[in-house]
Amino acid sequence: MKKFFYTCSIAATLFAVCSCSSDSNEPELPQLPEANTKSLYVIPAVVGEASYLITAESLESGEVTVEGNGTEVLNATYWVYKGMDYVFALVYNKGGAGTGASYYLNANGQPTEKYAYTYNRITTYGTWGDNIITASTGNSSKADENGYYPQMLLFNYLNSKDGSQRESSVNAENFLGNGEKVHFAGIVEANNRLYTSVIPGGMSLYGISHTPEMVTDPSLITTQAGGSGSGAYTAGVIPSTQYPDRAYIAIYSGNSFDETPIIAETDKIGFACGRQRSQYYQTIWATENGDVYAFSPGYGRSFISTDELKKTTGKLPSGVVRIKAGETSFDNDYYVNIEELGNKNPIYRCWYIDDNSFLLQLYKNGAESMINDGTNADVSELAIFDAEKKSLKLITGLPYGISIGGEPYGEDGAVYIPINVTTGDFPAFYKVDINTAEAVKGLTVKAESIKTVGKLNLNK
Repeated sequence: MKKFFYTCSIAATLFAVCSCSSDSNEPELPQLPEANTKSLYVIPAVVGEASYLITAESLESGEVTVEGNGTEVLNATYWVYKGMDYVFALVYNKGGAGTGASYYLNANGQPTEKYAYTYNRITTYGTWGDNIITASTGNSSKADENGYYPQMLLFNYLNSKDGSQRESSVNAENFLGNGEKVHFAGIVEANNRLYTSVIPGGMSLYGISHTPEMVTDPSLITTQAGGSGSGAYTAGVIPSTQYPDRAYIAIYSGNSFDETPIIAETDKIGFACGRQRSQYYQTIWATENGDVYAFSPGYGRSFISTDELKKTTGKLPSGVVRIKAGETSFDNDYYVNIEELGNKNPIYRCWYIDDNSFLLQLYKNGAESMINDGTNADVSELAIFDAEKKSLKLITGLPYGISIGGEPYGEDGAVYIPINVTTGDFPAFYKVDINTAEAVKGLTVKAESIKTVGKLNLNK
């Protein structure tokens, strides 16, 4: 059984001060013998402005409801399952401070809060040892002699066992040696190492001031402010990467981002992440044997130059490469052009399922839609990709007018996808066989929407 985490995920800072508190009034729960431990599926569901955790014994069929069966919890943006012990709620509050909490199942199978947290907004997240990790990029607290603030990679370590927290930061400027600031997208544990996709993000005022020799073309430097939201920029910067057709993976061998990682680099694909406004979604995943696969949508093609804003435009299509278990560089013999398979559509997001198979969420109307339609693009096409056979099967049997609630769940050669519909029906989990790519409706949830699902043991 495998639970997916994300990526995301899809850009900024999750840290700062985190306050953490445990429920001191809660009695110590008895521990059941391991052989008698029972587990339940735990489902985040939303009704109106409220979010609930509800439980179910099966995802195969039937229905559950939040009414009389749900515990009201934080209305989280992301849910991260830490093994079968806890599920963490992480709230993305745009530019404001976020909140979070961890939950477990008590002896009666009721979701119960364990610890509460506060922090800055989220870029990406995952697990590392006993910790839930959050990572983001933000300004340093100290400016240079010109008044320019260097960008920093900010990390938060939320311990799942005792609720403690620690923070750290490292310089995000010139992280790859090319003068650009970077973001991280996805956190993957494998081979006693940690892997994260490094996304170059152009050159800041600080970067251009300190490494002017890294500017590949002076016309890329902005002459006036522009953009909006997460795409806003000031005069004097390079707002998008000069290297859209390269992918980078940082490999850590210790237990902290304070160490200097090994950087694996390839020019077979563009940077490896999904993207939705300011959020970066995880598109790197490890299989059971320790191979790490990196998928790229080929977003560099969407960097189109105008008279007002010059950009370096990428050319590479959506593709996948890998780092074999135990290696620290990309496998020169492995590459798949995803846009030569199925309906020839690029990737939006992806998740590992089982047995070298991945669930792909694709741009239904092709690369032109990805480039031209942006956040309005139709990403409802789903497929199963077999990484060993280098084959893709489009999923059939899903209803019309769907959206994926969040992270899917893999178990016993199948993937359960949380599907929200626009037809007035209740959301449901659809079970997809990874060999046939056929979807069958499973558990219905009487709520407005569902986010994901995972399995937790009782009495944790």
